[in-house]
Amino acid sequence: MTHLSDPRRSRVVLVGSSTYDNFPAIPAVTNNLTALRDVLIDPQRWGLDPDACRVVHNPETPRDVHAVMRRAAAEVDVSGLLLLYFAGHGVIDPDTGVLHLAVGQTMPDSAYSSAVPFDWVRRLVQGSRSAHRVVVLDCCYAGRAIPGLGAADDAALATQVEIDRSCVLVAASGNRVALAPPDEPLTAFTGVLVELLRDGVDGGPQLLDLGTLHDEIRRVQRARGRPIPELRARNGGDRIPLVVNARRAARPADAPARPPHPESPRADSSLVGRVLRGGATTTDPELDGAVAILAHSPIEGAIGVRLDRPASRSPAHVLGDELAASLHVPAVLDGGPVRDVVLLLAVLRPGATPPAGWRVLGRELVVMPLDADPAQAESAVAAAYLFVGYLGWRPQQLEGELATGDLVDTGTDLATWLDNPSQGW
Repeated sequence: MTHLSDPRRSRVVLVGSSTYDNFPAIPAVTNNLTALRDVLIDPQRWGLDPDACRVVHNPETPRDVHAVMRRAAAEVDVSGLLLLYFAGHGVIDPDTGVLHLAVGQTMPDSAYSSAVPFDWVRRLVQGSRSAHRVVVLDCCYAGRAIPGLGAADDAALATQVEIDRSCVLVAASGNRVALAPPDEPLTAFTGVLVELLRDGVDGGPQLLDLGTLHDEIRRVQRARGRPIPELRARNGGDRIPLVVNARRAARPADAPARPPHPESPRADSSLVGRVLRGGATTTDPELDGAVAILAHSPIEGAIGVRLDRPASRSPAHVLGDELAASLHVPAVLDGGPVRDVVLLLAVLRPGATPPAGWRVLGRELVVMPLDADPAQAESAVAAAYLFVGYLGWRPQQLEGELATGDLVDTGTDLATWLDNPSQGW
């Protein structure tokens, strides 16, 4: 991603338990919540609306956490970021090995009924409209006495909390003192995270993404002899940016304006609107199917979408009930690993003129804005196709893949392919 998620359409839930009935207290968690909220609503870093940042401090029951997270997951928009954070004790069910997040009334011997199952979090995140989804767990594992739950299991735990098309950052398990040093205001992991979000990263990108933050936290924690975090990301989730890098923002000269190209490439490349397919030599699973090219420039690269990979989300979930109904969208398709874009393609009715703001791809095929007027869309559109995510190629990369046979031209244009009723939406 090259831009921050829309702060007006994003939702953040910060959950932290500093006191418990049956576990040791973690006083620093209170400061974690305040510090994280402050840096996320800072207009110089991201500028999240304070009302969109819900803080749940010392929840007593799992329902207290679930209610707030469920509301945030329902409210977040497709162009916004859903970020769920938890700090406190993590409990592993000894019978199932499933991670639970401890709240005030959690019982050590019955986590399954008194703590928040991580599966609740997973389901809420997967069911949200947002294409940018982040979970951060700063867990202090009270259940380290369980046989086999040692440092070697950290990677397995991180795998357990993977969420498709998202990014999960987990503070590796360790003893309570190492994770919450008594002489520091924040827990060890969140302390470094807040410091990086607030103060920036030398030599880092203009926007601090999860991958950069993870690498830097690992470096700092290793130097301090502290637990090393784990990152699990799918479909480009590690490229989701959270804030402006303060070190770059303070020195604008580090990011000079991009000079204009002396010659503007034509937008109507011969590859635009073509349907390609992975060749016999390809090893990239993203190319193992039908791919449509939507934009192409020898100077700036190309953008395309997978055409044959249905996603689990419903059209109404992405577009809203009214627009989805007016367009009769047959399915949501997984367009590719870069998850920060939703594309709505449409075939115009014969003789229809595309309204202002609709980008023409050729042969009555257009890209529609997601806020198109439903009545206008219904009168102009014969068929519509919805893609979450896209494929990207660097300059000359697409040409190289065609030359090596990793991609081959099917001889079909996109309008013809979409018009074929045998595609099996």
